[in-house]
Amino acid sequence: MVLFYYLPMDSTTPIITILATEATDKIINGQGSRIAIREGGPAFYLKRVFRKEKISFTAPFPPYIEVEIHLTEKGEVGRVENRPSPIQVNFGKITTPFLVISTILDDFGLEGISAYQGKIFLDVQGYVRDGNHFSGKKKWRPPQEFVNSCFCLKGTSEEMSYLPDIFEEQKQKLLILTKGENGCEFFYEGVAYSIAPHSIVKTPHAIGAGDTLFGYFISQFLKTKNPLLSIHYAMSQTVKFLSGCKDVLDK
Repeated sequence: MVLFYYLPMDSTTPIITILATEATDKIINGQGSRIAIREGGPAFYLKRVFRKEKISFTAPFPPYIEVEIHLTEKGEVGRVENRPSPIQVNFGKITTPFLVISTILDDFGLEGISAYQGKIFLDVQGYVRDGNHFSGKKKWRPPQEFVNSCFCLKGTSEEMSYLPDIFEEQKQKLLILTKGENGCEFFYEGVAYSIAPHSIVKTPHAIGAGDTLFGYFISQFLKTKNPLLSIHYAMSQTVKFLSGCKDVLDK
């Protein structure tokens, strides 16, 4: 285990702490040829959104992973080439009012998370991913203290199927269930909404789209405290992001 200590990065007081994985993405096409190597991982996309939205943040000691991503007709599937030791977080030392956790694997331990006093946003993607197999998933049973503490949970319909039945409890807080080009189901304080994108963009891949949506949702929520407005804004910005993915692998 690696110990984590909270250290502000600059003179601007951060309002959100990012616990997210940095990565180098090696993109492989359907014929098995490598077509791109570039910066990636949840930390890259979240930071890019927060900078654009002028959200002050800190992201101390992020884990680093190299990922091989194969583009298939059914979407992107990835395999982790190196797996760092999980980082054990001292949550009681985090003083920002907001915390986002988004990983490639289970890169941060969640034990002791009840010591954190702010709002927690977590993407389940890494915690249900089996890093040893392309598109592999595994069941994840989060600690009860996390279930009690989590404010916002995000994941795809498939990813959520690998969690125990905590949805009814989470729907009373905030739950984002993404469905690709069909938009998402959104639950806030027990009320369900179905959010569709204003247009569908056909792209050769959607790498980073989920993290981008999450980043825009969080940034808008921090500004407005209005979750429904925030998810609509995040959806519109993600459509713009996907529009820019058409030729991104050629750049």
